[in-house]
Amino acid sequence: MGERDRIEALGETAGEAIERMVRELMARKPGGHLLESSLRDLELRVPLLLRDSQDGKREFARRIAETVDRLLDDAVQQVAAFRPGRTYCHRCASAVCEHSQPASGREVFCGYAPTGTPRWIDFAQYCLDRRHPEVDRLYATPPALLTLVQTRTELGGEMLNAFRDGTYELMGQVTAGFFAVQTRAEEGRGVVALTAQAAAAGSRRGRLRLGLNLLGRAPGGEPLDALWDREVDLPWRRAVRWAQHALESLPPKLARRDRRGGFPPALEARIDGILRGLGRRLEQGRRARSRRTNHAEGRHASGQRPTRKAVDDARGATLDTCMVDDRSGALVVLGDRGRTHFFTTDGRLVSSVRYSKDSIARKVKAELWRPASSGDLEQLLANLPES
Repeated sequence: MGERDRIEALGETAGEAIERMVRELMARKPGGHLLESSLRDLELRVPLLLRDSQDGKREFARRIAETVDRLLDDAVQQVAAFRPGRTYCHRCASAVCEHSQPASGREVFCGYAPTGTPRWIDFAQYCLDRRHPEVDRLYATPPALLTLVQTRTELGGEMLNAFRDGTYELMGQVTAGFFAVQTRAEEGRGVVALTAQAAAAGSRRGRLRLGLNLLGRAPGGEPLDALWDREVDLPWRRAVRWAQHALESLPPKLARRDRRGGFPPALEARIDGILRGLGRRLEQGRRARSRRTNHAEGRHASGQRPTRKAVDDARGATLDTCMVDDRSGALVVLGDRGRTHFFTTDGRLVSSVRYSKDSIARKVKAELWRPASSGDLEQLLANLPES
Protein backbone atom coordinates (compact mmCIF):
# COMPACT_ATOMS: atom_id res chain seq x y z
CA MET A 1 0.00 0.00 0.00
CA GLY A 2 1.43 3.36 -1.06
CA GLU A 3 1.59 6.47 1.07
CA ARG A 4 -1.48 7.99 -0.60
CA ASP A 5 -3.46 4.79 -0.10
CA ARG A 6 -2.63 4.75 3.60
CA ILE A 7 -3.80 8.36 4.01
CA GLU A 8 -7.08 7.60 2.25
CA ALA A 9 -7.59 4.49 4.37
CA LEU A 10 -7.08 6.51 7.56
CA GLY A 11 -9.56 9.11 6.33
CA GLU A 12 -12.14 6.43 5.54
CA THR A 13 -11.67 4.93 9.01
CA ALA A 14 -12.19 8.32 10.64
CA GLY A 15 -15.26 9.01 8.52
CA GLU A 16 -16.82 5.64 9.34
CA ALA A 17 -16.18 6.14 13.07
CA ILE A 18 -17.81 9.59 13.04
CA GLU A 19 -20.78 8.26 11.04
CA ARG A 20 -21.28 5.51 13.64
CA MET A 21 -21.18 8.17 16.37
CA VAL A 22 -23.82 10.24 14.54
CA ARG A 23 -26.14 7.27 14.11
CA GLU A 24 -25.70 6.22 17.75
CA LEU A 25 -26.54 9.72 18.98
CA MET A 26 -29.49 9.89 16.56
CA ALA A 27 -30.88 6.60 17.87
CA ARG A 28 -30.78 7.87 21.45
CA LYS A 29 -32.31 11.28 20.76
CA PRO A 30 -36.07 11.91 21.15
CA GLY A 31 -37.35 12.69 17.67
CA GLY A 32 -34.25 11.21 16.07
CA HIS A 33 -36.43 8.82 14.09
CA LEU A 34 -37.67 11.82 12.09
CA LEU A 35 -34.18 12.21 10.62
CA GLU A 36 -33.31 8.64 9.73
CA SER A 37 -34.65 8.80 6.18
CA SER A 38 -34.01 12.48 5.46
CA LEU A 39 -30.68 13.49 7.01
CA ARG A 40 -27.97 13.32 4.37
CA ASP A 41 -25.04 15.29 5.79
CA LEU A 42 -23.81 17.34 8.73
CA GLU A 43 -21.33 20.19 8.53
CA LEU A 44 -18.79 19.49 11.27
CA ARG A 45 -16.32 22.14 12.43
CA VAL A 46 -14.33 20.84 15.35
CA PRO A 47 -10.76 21.86 16.19
CA LEU A 48 -8.41 18.90 16.23
CA LEU A 49 -6.11 18.97 19.26
CA LEU A 50 -2.75 17.65 18.15
CA ARG A 51 -1.59 16.19 21.45
CA ASP A 52 -0.12 12.87 22.33
CA SER A 53 -1.82 12.67 25.70
CA GLN A 54 -4.93 10.64 26.36
CA ASP A 55 -6.55 13.77 27.76
CA GLY A 56 -6.26 15.42 24.34
CA LYS A 57 -8.02 12.53 22.65
CA ARG A 58 -10.81 12.55 25.22
CA GLU A 59 -11.25 16.31 24.79
CA PHE A 60 -11.53 15.90 21.01
CA ALA A 61 -14.10 13.11 21.43
CA ARG A 62 -16.12 15.23 23.83
CA ARG A 63 -16.12 18.24 21.52
CA ILE A 64 -17.12 16.30 18.44
CA ALA A 65 -19.92 14.51 20.32
CA GLU A 66 -21.26 17.84 21.63
CA THR A 67 -21.13 19.35 18.15
CA VAL A 68 -22.96 16.41 16.57
CA ASP A 69 -25.54 16.42 19.35
CA ARG A 70 -26.22 20.14 18.84
CA LEU A 71 -26.56 19.72 15.06
CA LEU A 72 -28.98 16.84 15.53
CA ASP A 73 -31.04 18.94 17.94
CA ASP A 74 -31.29 21.65 15.28
CA ALA A 75 -32.25 19.11 12.60
CA VAL A 76 -34.96 17.53 14.77
CA GLN A 77 -36.42 20.95 15.56
CA GLN A 78 -36.53 21.89 11.89
CA VAL A 79 -38.19 18.65 10.82
CA ALA A 80 -40.65 18.73 13.72
CA ALA A 81 -41.58 22.37 13.14
CA PHE A 82 -42.68 21.95 9.51
CA ARG A 83 -45.81 19.85 9.12
CA PRO A 84 -47.73 20.31 5.86
CA GLY A 85 -51.17 21.68 6.57
CA ARG A 86 -50.37 22.55 10.19
CA THR A 87 -48.80 25.54 11.90
CA TYR A 88 -46.56 25.41 14.95
CA CYS A 89 -48.14 25.70 18.40
CA HIS A 90 -45.68 27.35 20.78
CA ARG A 91 -47.76 26.39 23.80
CA CYS A 92 -47.55 22.66 22.99
CA ALA A 93 -44.11 22.94 21.28
CA SER A 94 -45.54 20.87 18.45
CA ALA A 95 -47.08 21.10 15.00
CA VAL A 96 -49.31 18.06 15.52
CA CYS A 97 -51.43 19.15 18.49
CA GLU A 98 -55.16 19.94 18.44
CA HIS A 99 -54.46 23.67 18.03
CA SER A 100 -52.28 23.40 14.93
CA GLN A 101 -54.89 23.30 12.15
CA PRO A 102 -58.19 25.00 11.29
CA ALA A 103 -61.51 23.43 12.24
CA SER A 104 -63.11 23.97 8.82
CA GLY A 105 -62.34 24.85 5.23
CA ARG A 106 -63.43 28.46 5.80
CA GLU A 107 -60.99 29.27 8.61
CA VAL A 108 -57.62 31.03 8.35
CA PHE A 109 -54.81 31.67 10.81
CA CYS A 110 -55.10 35.10 12.45
CA GLY A 111 -52.20 35.17 14.91
CA TYR A 112 -50.97 33.74 18.19
CA ALA A 113 -52.61 34.08 21.60
CA PRO A 114 -50.41 35.36 24.46
CA THR A 115 -49.63 31.74 25.43
CA GLY A 116 -48.52 30.84 21.90
CA THR A 117 -51.67 29.00 20.84
CA PRO A 118 -52.66 29.46 17.16
CA ARG A 119 -55.88 31.38 16.57
CA TRP A 120 -58.29 30.60 13.73
CA ILE A 121 -61.20 32.62 12.34
CA ASP A 122 -63.72 32.42 9.49
CA PHE A 123 -62.16 34.26 6.55
CA ALA A 124 -65.25 36.37 5.85
CA GLN A 125 -65.37 37.47 9.48
CA TYR A 126 -61.64 38.23 9.34
CA CYS A 127 -62.17 40.49 6.33
CA LEU A 128 -65.03 42.20 8.16
CA ASP A 129 -62.86 42.75 11.23
CA ARG A 130 -60.12 44.24 9.07
CA ARG A 131 -62.67 46.34 7.14
CA HIS A 132 -61.75 45.01 3.74
CA PRO A 133 -63.57 47.26 1.22
CA GLU A 134 -64.77 44.32 -0.91
CA VAL A 135 -65.88 41.90 1.81
CA ASP A 136 -69.47 41.86 0.51
CA ARG A 137 -68.23 40.19 -2.69
CA LEU A 138 -67.36 37.06 -0.69
CA TYR A 139 -71.08 36.29 -0.52
CA ALA A 140 -71.61 36.52 -4.27
CA THR A 141 -72.06 33.48 -6.55
CA PRO A 142 -69.37 32.63 -7.44
CA PRO A 143 -67.55 34.28 -4.52
CA ALA A 144 -64.82 36.84 -5.05
CA LEU A 145 -61.21 35.98 -4.22
CA LEU A 146 -59.72 38.40 -1.69
CA THR A 147 -56.21 38.30 -0.25
CA LEU A 148 -54.64 39.78 2.88
CA VAL A 149 -50.88 40.05 3.46
CA GLN A 150 -49.65 40.24 7.06
CA THR A 151 -46.22 40.74 8.59
CA ARG A 152 -44.43 38.82 11.33
CA THR A 153 -45.09 41.61 13.83
CA GLU A 154 -48.85 41.63 13.19
CA LEU A 155 -49.19 37.87 13.64
CA GLY A 156 -47.10 37.29 16.76
CA GLY A 157 -47.38 40.61 18.54
CA GLU A 158 -49.49 39.34 21.43
CA MET A 159 -47.40 36.26 22.24
CA LEU A 160 -45.47 36.46 25.51
CA ASN A 161 -41.68 36.16 25.29
CA ALA A 162 -41.77 33.14 27.62
CA PHE A 163 -43.35 31.14 24.78
CA ARG A 164 -40.90 32.23 22.07
CA ASP A 165 -38.33 29.46 21.69
CA GLY A 166 -37.07 30.21 18.17
CA THR A 167 -38.09 26.78 16.87
CA TYR A 168 -40.62 28.11 14.38
CA GLU A 169 -40.59 31.75 13.34
CA LEU A 170 -43.58 32.95 11.39
CA MET A 171 -42.17 35.52 8.94
CA GLY A 172 -45.49 36.60 7.41
CA GLN A 173 -48.45 35.14 5.57
CA VAL A 174 -51.09 35.53 2.90
CA THR A 175 -54.70 34.60 3.62
CA ALA A 176 -56.92 34.08 0.60
CA GLY A 177 -60.54 33.16 -0.02
CA PHE A 178 -62.87 32.08 -1.20
CA PHE A 179 -61.85 29.44 -3.72
CA ALA A 180 -64.87 27.70 -5.25
CA VAL A 181 -64.48 23.90 -5.20
CA GLN A 182 -66.71 20.93 -5.89
CA THR A 183 -68.59 19.59 -2.86
CA ARG A 184 -70.84 16.75 -1.88
CA ALA A 185 -74.47 17.45 -1.04
CA GLU A 186 -73.90 17.29 2.72
CA GLU A 187 -70.93 19.69 2.72
CA GLY A 188 -72.79 22.94 2.10
CA ARG A 189 -71.33 25.83 0.11
CA GLY A 190 -68.26 24.75 -1.83
CA VAL A 191 -65.71 27.32 -0.73
CA VAL A 192 -62.23 27.08 0.76
CA ALA A 193 -59.99 29.68 2.41
CA LEU A 194 -56.23 29.24 2.61
CA THR A 195 -53.35 30.51 4.73
CA ALA A 196 -49.91 30.49 3.11
CA GLN A 197 -47.25 31.04 5.79
CA ALA A 198 -43.64 31.95 5.14
CA ALA A 199 -41.83 30.39 8.08
CA ALA A 200 -38.29 29.79 9.29
CA ALA A 201 -37.18 26.86 11.39
CA GLY A 202 -34.60 28.26 13.77
CA SER A 203 -31.03 27.14 14.31
CA ARG A 204 -28.67 27.84 17.16
CA ARG A 205 -25.94 28.54 14.64
CA GLY A 206 -27.94 31.28 12.97
CA ARG A 207 -28.90 29.48 9.76
CA LEU A 208 -32.57 29.31 8.80
CA ARG A 209 -34.62 26.81 6.89
CA LEU A 210 -37.22 28.83 5.00
CA GLY A 211 -40.38 27.33 3.62
CA LEU A 212 -43.95 28.03 2.60
CA ASN A 213 -46.57 26.18 4.62
CA LEU A 214 -50.07 25.91 3.18
CA LEU A 215 -52.85 25.65 5.77
CA GLY A 216 -56.46 24.77 5.10
CA ARG A 217 -59.03 22.03 4.82
CA ALA A 218 -61.44 20.73 2.22
CA PRO A 219 -65.12 21.65 2.78
CA GLY A 220 -65.82 18.32 4.45
CA GLY A 221 -62.92 18.68 6.87
CA GLU A 222 -60.46 16.45 4.99
CA PRO A 223 -56.87 17.55 4.27
CA LEU A 224 -56.40 19.80 1.26
CA ASP A 225 -54.83 16.89 -0.62
CA ALA A 226 -58.30 15.34 -0.86
CA LEU A 227 -59.26 18.08 -3.33
CA TRP A 228 -57.00 16.54 -5.96
CA ASP A 229 -59.60 13.80 -6.27
CA ARG A 230 -62.33 16.35 -7.00
CA GLU A 231 -60.59 19.00 -9.08
CA VAL A 232 -58.78 18.66 -12.37
CA ASP A 233 -56.32 21.27 -11.07
CA LEU A 234 -56.06 23.34 -7.91
CA PRO A 235 -56.31 27.09 -8.60
CA TRP A 236 -53.56 28.05 -6.14
CA ARG A 237 -50.99 25.44 -7.17
CA ARG A 238 -48.85 27.50 -9.56
CA ALA A 239 -48.76 30.60 -7.35
CA VAL A 240 -47.77 28.60 -4.27
CA ARG A 241 -45.08 26.75 -6.21
CA TRP A 242 -43.63 30.10 -7.37
CA ALA A 243 -43.51 31.44 -3.79
CA GLN A 244 -41.84 28.28 -2.47
CA HIS A 245 -39.17 28.49 -5.17
CA ALA A 246 -38.63 32.19 -4.42
CA LEU A 247 -38.06 31.45 -0.73
CA GLU A 248 -35.67 28.61 -1.49
CA SER A 249 -33.73 30.87 -3.85
CA LEU A 250 -32.93 33.52 -1.22
CA PRO A 251 -29.13 33.89 -0.79
CA PRO A 252 -27.78 31.76 2.11
CA LYS A 253 -25.99 34.81 3.54
CA LEU A 254 -29.34 36.58 3.83
CA ALA A 255 -31.25 33.68 5.41
CA ARG A 256 -29.52 33.90 8.78
CA ARG A 257 -30.14 35.39 12.17
CA ASP A 258 -28.06 38.36 13.25
CA ARG A 259 -25.78 38.30 16.29
CA ARG A 260 -28.64 39.19 18.61
CA GLY A 261 -30.84 36.39 17.30
CA GLY A 262 -33.03 38.69 15.22
CA PHE A 263 -33.63 38.85 11.49
CA PRO A 264 -31.90 41.21 9.05
CA PRO A 265 -34.27 43.91 7.72
CA ALA A 266 -33.26 42.89 4.20
CA LEU A 267 -34.54 39.34 4.81
CA GLU A 268 -37.88 40.55 6.14
CA ALA A 269 -38.23 42.94 3.19
CA ARG A 270 -37.54 40.15 0.67
CA ILE A 271 -40.05 37.82 2.32
CA ASP A 272 -42.68 40.57 2.40
CA GLY A 273 -42.11 41.12 -1.32
CA ILE A 274 -42.52 37.39 -2.04
CA LEU A 275 -45.77 37.24 -0.07
CA ARG A 276 -47.18 40.29 -1.87
CA GLY A 277 -46.20 38.66 -5.15
CA LEU A 278 -48.01 35.50 -4.05
CA GLY A 279 -51.15 37.50 -3.28
CA ARG A 280 -51.07 39.13 -6.72
CA ARG A 281 -50.54 35.79 -8.46
CA LEU A 282 -53.44 34.20 -6.62
CA GLU A 283 -55.75 37.00 -7.71
CA GLN A 284 -54.41 37.01 -11.28
CA GLY A 285 -54.79 33.24 -11.45
CA ARG A 286 -58.42 33.54 -10.40
CA ARG A 287 -59.11 36.14 -13.07
CA ALA A 288 -57.32 34.09 -15.74
CA ARG A 289 -59.23 30.98 -14.71
CA SER A 290 -62.49 32.91 -14.98
CA ARG A 291 -61.56 34.19 -18.44
CA ARG A 292 -60.68 30.67 -19.58
CA THR A 293 -64.01 29.37 -18.27
CA ASN A 294 -65.97 32.13 -20.02
CA HIS A 295 -64.04 31.52 -23.24
CA ALA A 296 -64.77 27.81 -23.07
CA GLU A 297 -68.48 28.46 -22.51
CA GLY A 298 -68.52 30.88 -25.43
CA ARG A 299 -66.75 28.42 -27.66
CA HIS A 300 -69.25 25.71 -26.77
CA ALA A 301 -72.22 28.02 -27.38
CA SER A 302 -70.86 28.99 -30.78
CA GLY A 303 -70.29 25.36 -31.76
CA GLN A 304 -66.55 25.72 -32.11
CA ARG A 305 -64.49 22.53 -31.92
CA PRO A 306 -62.63 21.57 -28.67
CA THR A 307 -58.97 20.67 -28.65
CA ARG A 308 -58.18 18.43 -31.63
CA LYS A 309 -56.19 15.86 -29.67
CA ALA A 310 -58.92 15.48 -27.06
CA VAL A 311 -61.51 14.82 -29.74
CA ASP A 312 -59.20 12.39 -31.53
CA ASP A 313 -58.67 10.47 -28.28
CA ALA A 314 -62.41 10.46 -27.59
CA ARG A 315 -63.20 9.12 -31.08
CA GLY A 316 -60.78 6.25 -30.46
CA ALA A 317 -62.10 5.50 -26.97
CA THR A 318 -63.30 2.04 -25.98
CA LEU A 319 -64.98 0.74 -22.85
CA ASP A 320 -61.47 0.08 -21.51
CA THR A 321 -60.42 3.72 -21.89
CA CYS A 322 -63.64 5.50 -20.95
CA MET A 323 -64.85 5.95 -17.38
CA VAL A 324 -67.29 8.08 -15.40
CA ASP A 325 -66.32 10.43 -12.57
CA ASP A 326 -69.10 9.78 -10.04
CA ARG A 327 -68.59 13.11 -8.29
CA SER A 328 -69.10 15.35 -11.29
CA GLY A 329 -70.75 13.00 -13.78
CA ALA A 330 -68.06 13.81 -16.37
CA LEU A 331 -66.88 11.17 -18.79
CA VAL A 332 -63.16 10.46 -18.43
CA VAL A 333 -61.33 9.54 -21.63
CA LEU A 334 -57.81 8.11 -21.34
CA GLY A 335 -55.40 8.79 -24.17
CA ASP A 336 -51.76 7.87 -24.73
CA ARG A 337 -48.94 8.87 -22.32
CA GLY A 338 -51.27 9.83 -19.49
CA ARG A 339 -53.47 12.22 -21.48
CA THR A 340 -56.80 12.44 -19.63
CA HIS A 341 -59.80 14.32 -20.97
CA PHE A 342 -63.03 15.24 -19.16
CA PHE A 343 -66.17 15.52 -21.30
CA THR A 344 -69.78 16.25 -20.52
CA THR A 345 -72.24 13.74 -21.97
CA ASP A 346 -73.22 16.29 -24.62
CA GLY A 347 -69.69 16.19 -26.03
CA ARG A 348 -68.29 19.37 -24.46
CA LEU A 349 -64.62 19.24 -23.41
CA VAL A 350 -64.25 20.41 -19.80
CA SER A 351 -60.51 20.00 -19.39
CA SER A 352 -57.45 17.98 -20.34
CA VAL A 353 -54.58 17.02 -18.04
CA ARG A 354 -51.88 14.38 -17.73
CA TYR A 355 -52.00 11.75 -14.99
CA SER A 356 -49.44 9.11 -14.13
CA LYS A 357 -50.44 5.44 -14.29
CA ASP A 358 -50.27 5.27 -10.50
CA SER A 359 -52.56 8.27 -10.10
CA ILE A 360 -55.12 6.78 -12.48
CA ALA A 361 -54.93 3.44 -10.67
CA ARG A 362 -55.52 5.14 -7.30
CA LYS A 363 -58.65 6.87 -8.56
CA VAL A 364 -60.04 3.62 -9.93
CA LYS A 365 -59.19 1.72 -6.74
CA ALA A 366 -60.84 4.41 -4.61
CA GLU A 367 -63.93 4.09 -6.85
CA LEU A 368 -63.73 7.77 -7.78
CA TRP A 369 -63.88 6.66 -11.40
CA ARG A 370 -66.00 3.71 -12.57
CA PRO A 371 -66.18 2.01 -15.97
CA ALA A 372 -68.48 3.73 -18.42
CA SER A 373 -71.41 1.84 -19.91
CA SER A 374 -71.77 1.25 -23.62
CA GLY A 375 -74.64 3.76 -23.56
CA ASP A 376 -72.38 6.43 -21.98
CA LEU A 377 -69.74 5.93 -24.66
CA GLU A 378 -72.26 5.89 -27.52
CA GLN A 379 -73.80 9.13 -26.26
CA LEU A 380 -70.38 10.81 -26.08
CA LEU A 381 -69.39 9.68 -29.57
CA ALA A 382 -72.73 10.83 -31.01
CA ASN A 383 -72.31 14.32 -29.52
CA LEU A 384 -68.66 14.97 -30.45
CA PRO A 385 -68.22 17.85 -32.92
CA GLU A 386 -67.68 16.92 -36.54
CA SER A 387 -64.17 17.06 -37.97
